[in-house]
Amino acid sequence: MIDEPRPRRLRGAEHVDPIWRLADGLPPQWRGPILGPGIENWASVTENDWPQLDLSGLPHPFAAELAWMAHWQACDGTRVSVLAMAQFANIIRRAVAEGRAFAPSIREMDYNAAAALQSWFYASRGKRLPSPRGRARVHGLFGFARHALIAACHDGLWWELDFWHPRCDPRIPLTDREPIANYGCPPGHIQLPWLRAAVKWHLGTALESGVLRWTTVSQERMRSFRRFDNWLITSFGDPTDILGDPATAVEQAAAFARWTAVAANRVTRESDTRHLGRPVPIRGINDDLRAVAGLLDFVAANPGEARTVLGATPWQRVTTAHAASWFGRVTRIPHQRGFNDANYIDDHALAQITAALPLIALPRTEQMTITRGDGTTITANGLDDPQAMRMILLQILAGRRASEIRTCDFDCLSATPRSAGTGDDDDRTLTRFRYAQSKIDVAPDTILVDHEVTEVIAEQHRWLQTQHPDGNRRFLFARRLGNRRGDKPYPAGTYNWVLRTLSDLVEITDAKGRVIRLSHTHRFRHTRLTRLAELGLPVHVLQRYAGHATPTMTMHYIAARDEHAEQAFLATAKLRSDGTRIQLSSDDHDSLHLFRRADRFLPNGWCMLPPLQSCDKGNACLTCSVFVTDHTHRDVLQRQLRETADLIDRATTEFEQRHGRAMPEDNVWLIRRRAEHHALNQLLAALDHAPISAAHGAPTECHQPSAGPVALTLDLTRHRRSIQ
Repeated sequence: MIDEPRPRRLRGAEHVDPIWRLADGLPPQWRGPILGPGIENWASVTENDWPQLDLSGLPHPFAAELAWMAHWQACDGTRVSVLAMAQFANIIRRAVAEGRAFAPSIREMDYNAAAALQSWFYASRGKRLPSPRGRARVHGLFGFARHALIAACHDGLWWELDFWHPRCDPRIPLTDREPIANYGCPPGHIQLPWLRAAVKWHLGTALESGVLRWTTVSQERMRSFRRFDNWLITSFGDPTDILGDPATAVEQAAAFARWTAVAANRVTRESDTRHLGRPVPIRGINDDLRAVAGLLDFVAANPGEARTVLGATPWQRVTTAHAASWFGRVTRIPHQRGFNDANYIDDHALAQITAALPLIALPRTEQMTITRGDGTTITANGLDDPQAMRMILLQILAGRRASEIRTCDFDCLSATPRSAGTGDDDDRTLTRFRYAQSKIDVAPDTILVDHEVTEVIAEQHRWLQTQHPDGNRRFLFARRLGNRRGDKPYPAGTYNWVLRTLSDLVEITDAKGRVIRLSHTHRFRHTRLTRLAELGLPVHVLQRYAGHATPTMTMHYIAARDEHAEQAFLATAKLRSDGTRIQLSSDDHDSLHLFRRADRFLPNGWCMLPPLQSCDKGNACLTCSVFVTDHTHRDVLQRQLRETADLIDRATTEFEQRHGRAMPEDNVWLIRRRAEHHALNQLLAALDHAPISAAHGAPTECHQPSAGPVALTLDLTRHRRSIQ
């Protein structure tokens, strides 16, 4: 145990450094100054195979801070950075011995100061600077463990800190399902102090009240405020002018909208250059405008609290007129869009995707030959990520969002009663799959899945049990690094990187030659729902399967494919007695289906006579102008053609035998029968020559459209072989 100096114990409680409270709360074997002896699982919770960590001889409070950070790493599920801590302890000891100035604690020393101290240590000892690996060790030490230490020592409100991360600070409010709970955000990167303080207060209050979720705050709002901060610094001599005359707020909001519409201005990290050169979507500009307007509106609506929290700052000048002006610059995006197939993945592209998936699971030391979308073949090294392969398989098969698969529970399957007549065939057994629904609170979070989905999940279960035999298997897909217990979910950034890498390698294209990027995994959801709709599922069933709150949202996911429209039209096409097509109106369908009059349903077609009229033509339907038929009556029409021809031959033969001459051509009976025979020939010829689907030009072999909804069959055995 590290004892506190006597003078500290004599001071009031308000002057006691919180680190001593944390040190007293550590298990005795973790208090130092020597860590390792007495810790039962020391070898399994540490890295570098060091038998102990010596923290003796360090000035207060460095030893207590390092001891607490080591214990936090062990509890967090990462491995204790023994080598980095031992090296940092040596640096501090040498700095003390040689009178080198440094910060009084790890909490007050950022990474840049630590890196400078490390460079001095190496240069003074061996006249060389530390290697990149040595730099990385210190950088890791000043990462999550230091932020967790700062949060634990902070007795104020959690949102007052400059770095927010649920992993480091359990006080941050989270919902039960947070897709991006393993990512943090740094409000301290906002450079203007008065803006930074207001953003912390605004977003912290929104999180605690449930107005915003962590994913929205960390991935959207904080980035919007970072861009707003950059714009103020680069565009104003005095950034507080933004809170000046409300009459200028409209033009200022318009100027910010123009500035944030430039992709280069939206970059908040030096490494984030993927979207440079691409047009900025209107939705992204609107998000930035709404974020600023929401901040202005929040401060203006709470002037008393603003004075208490923010003090005498420029925010005292903000009014609701400022917020209204910024809200007014938000561009209205029409919600009614035309149906199209832009987000639909056809069979041509899907075949390329499934053929390339084993490359994701293949070890990096092995290679695989794949065929690109343009027909060329390449040999590529594996990506060594079988989890990502199974995640994309589940997205294809189940049509779920990426976050719903990535963060779903390990125990996500449950039995469901079999349908009548199912039998014992495993391929027909249905299982209930509980996914990680996080977007809509009132939406369901379970769907029925078939044997293919359960087999993929069973394969992932076996893989996890091999990787973490003694771990806490909370999630179906677990993080590979820094997850000793196996209780952290697979990171979204890693999944996106794997998919982008595979897209760059395979260069997938659809039947129209359009490039398909796997990083846009929401297309699998559009495709799955479209296929189910084309199979005839009712809208309310599709809504339940999609997990949507309204059927309107479900219909936005249905692709209006020209191919399927042609098939649907041909399936309902009706032919007149002369072989020409007719187009049915809603009234015609009423007469066919709603009235259900028995005399309108004929053995070889339908009678289109209005329901309230009666027929006086007997059975002369084939020559009637209101008679229609379609391909479903082909067999009946062919039989009727044969029988009519036989009847004509038999009747004319009998007439000639009886009267000694041929039947006259103007015979009324013969005219009627030959008219029927001619009508039957025309109908069958029209049915025989009806195209399966409309063809525009001469499509190549690989661009032939499919004949209808095609059930996706994946070679799961092949995928499993590739990861063994």
